[in-house]
Amino acid sequence: MESYVRALAEGLIPHSEVTVVVANTHLRRDEDLQNAPHVIRVPRIMEFRSMALCPSMAWELRRHPAHLVHLHFPDPMGHLAFLLSRRETKLVITWHSDIVRQGLLVKAYRPLLEDVIRRAAAIIVSSPAMLEHSPWIQAVRDRCHVIPFGVNLAQFELTETQRRRVEDLRRRCGESAVLFVGRLVYYKGLEYLLEAMQGLDARLWVVGSGPLEGQHRRLADRLGLRDRVEFLGGVSQEELLARLHACALLTLPSCERSETFGIVQLEAMACRKPVVSTNLPTGVPWVNQHGRTGLVVPPRDSEALRRAIRQLLDDPSLRQNLGEAGRKRVESQFTQEQHIQKVLNVYAAVLGQGG
Repeated sequence: MESYVRALAEGLIPHSEVTVVVANTHLRRDEDLQNAPHVIRVPRIMEFRSMALCPSMAWELRRHPAHLVHLHFPDPMGHLAFLLSRRETKLVITWHSDIVRQGLLVKAYRPLLEDVIRRAAAIIVSSPAMLEHSPWIQAVRDRCHVIPFGVNLAQFELTETQRRRVEDLRRRCGESAVLFVGRLVYYKGLEYLLEAMQGLDARLWVVGSGPLEGQHRRLADRLGLRDRVEFLGGVSQEELLARLHACALLTLPSCERSETFGIVQLEAMACRKPVVSTNLPTGVPWVNQHGRTGLVVPPRDSEALRRAIRQLLDDPSLRQNLGEAGRKRVESQFTQEQHIQKVLNVYAAVLGQGG
């Protein structure tokens, strides 16, 4: 969500004045009003169940004039701050995902969220599947707008230095590297991918970190994969781009509907790489279309995942065809420019409602 908010704010700069209010990582208020977008980081007094507690956020929302406030879900602190600010400003919400776990907290949060939803003039969802399956927004479907996420295609072009890095990776690892990118958390399904790597003559690059890293490392050791799995942690954008171009394919083995879209699929498709993803009731299989831009398998099925990966590794022509189709799909439906324009259209419609 943080990366998306940054990209959205930067994309809106040519069209409007943008101020971003977010939680800081510590107990201090930081403000950057010299650069665009303006960013205000409010003090975080503590964190509870991944939620930042920032009592002064409501005051920040109250003191800054705006024609429109754009909130992002799930973010209970931001929603509470908007309600406490008692602003009558037009409200737009981007619905990134439902809360799948933390059942007791959801029950306590529900009245607050329902109040915010009632006040929203528009709700943006990233795929038709989110609109169809999310139980939270069924009552306000008439105010929902499907706007898929987008990527800046220019960011996926290689510099000469990056081309040399890609060539070096291919010399060292061959043409059969499988790439995973994501936080190492419960819904990413990395354990199923590790099991799928057994019996494959391929190398796995794991980009990302998270609370399950130690558990996944131990599983890789137990499966005898120590020499074929590289846990790379967080990498720079330059290194990620090199890995995207050097790999044979990207895998997104997510196993819960917390994975609502999978922007990394677009990033791989922008680099002309096929994707192996899972058939979740979310936007994931809508982005990566089975047999057209990649292969889609059932979640939590290591054997199906292994078969799909092997099929692509054994058929370079199929990989190329799927990769080219993926690039065309991004160009036609998932560019950052298209996304920003559609968001601006929602803003214009909301502000044109009067009141």
